[in-house]
Amino acid sequence: MPERDRRRIQTAVLGSAGSEEPLILPMEAIEVDAFRRRHEHDTFWCGQLLGGCGGRLTTKLYTDRVCHFAHHPDPSGLPHLCGRQARGVSSADHLYMKAAASTWLEARGLRAAFHYARPGGAPVGSVVDIVLEHGGGALRVHLDTAVAPAWDDEGIEPVLGLSVPVDAETLVRRWYVHRVRFDSVGTARRVRIGTEAFARETEWFALDDCAMTDEGLRTPAVERIIRSRRTPAPRALGHPTAADTVSGMAERPESEELLRQLADARRTESMDTVEALCRRLKRSGLPEREQAAAAALKEARAWLSQRLERLAEERRALFGDLRQAIDERRTGEVPVLLARADATAGRDRSREEDAIASAAAAFLDDLKRSARWEQRDSAPPVRGPKFSRIPSRYAPPADEPFRAPFDGRTVGGAPQGAGSPRGPAATGQAHAGP
Repeated sequence: MPERDRRRIQTAVLGSAGSEEPLILPMEAIEVDAFRRRHEHDTFWCGQLLGGCGGRLTTKLYTDRVCHFAHHPDPSGLPHLCGRQARGVSSADHLYMKAAASTWLEARGLRAAFHYARPGGAPVGSVVDIVLEHGGGALRVHLDTAVAPAWDDEGIEPVLGLSVPVDAETLVRRWYVHRVRFDSVGTARRVRIGTEAFARETEWFALDDCAMTDEGLRTPAVERIIRSRRTPAPRALGHPTAADTVSGMAERPESEELLRQLADARRTESMDTVEALCRRLKRSGLPEREQAAAAALKEARAWLSQRLERLAEERRALFGDLRQAIDERRTGEVPVLLARADATAGRDRSREEDAIASAAAAFLDDLKRSARWEQRDSAPPVRGPKFSRIPSRYAPPADEPFRAPFDGRTVGGAPQGAGSPRGPAATGQAHAGP
């Protein structure tokens, strides 16, 4: 059964429960007054396309806290129940995406169908599919991490939200990927398109600066990336063709391109990419034919070996420090070190490391059940110098407040909901009554 609505709702749709016209309520009282005058004849709804209950909303004006939407009281006097999960300013971004993309395409004489796809039962709004008419290709916009991008689907180009990760090997192979972000402007959201390439900063553009071509979505940055490589661009909607590959090798020697990528990967200390490029270089047969390729492969392997040895030493030291902190019951250090251990080792732990992590989790469970833990959890943040006994490689910066990286819902990791860009933790929503 849905829980009682206790969180602040910042977005609604206009006119009806099935509307696709989103709007954001200003947070300041003086702006809400102007908003009410502007919309005095309009109605606001907890839209079905927002994952809402379809109920009508009203505006709540406060001078001592953030203004927000709230459900109309139930006529029976019972608390209103709503199962809507995403309620912050980003919760209507899929609707803003459709509106902006539709206007952008129509201005270029293009038409498209829009779908709020839910593969695997993903939340509504996680994915927006934009399918151009007459076989003009398609974009799949990933606004959160609920659906993993499919890089090799012919005819579909992924566009990633800010929270969606992409590995370095994909950037190397595809040359670039596109991203989308939304900037709040008054009571609306403005769409920006970014182009991310390996070892380059993401460059951002207005939609009007972009184009939809036979090769897919293009930004001014794409043209610069193509020119810098001096080869034809791989097809954004699939793999490069055989003709592309032959032409590219004729204009730029294969060894030059691979060695440039290998140098970039080492400069950015991307171990996974260095390892993948070493495999490609070995398969190409270049080290047997070219002295420069052989030398680069040897240096890269030596670099990888040194990095792995150093990481192994740091890992041994980290778990040793965690074991000692547990033995000496240093309650301020154990959560910090356990979080570091989880981030460093993840699931790839030895039996000994797993035993240490389990002991740390049990130690923290005991603390949470004690009165001492409750007092500690309600205390104000402790600043870095109080944790001076933590080895310097783990300690938080001295000028920043420190809080334990868990809140009772998880141990040794991020709180539940922190990984979702559409949840309260990512949008800064506070829990408050309607």
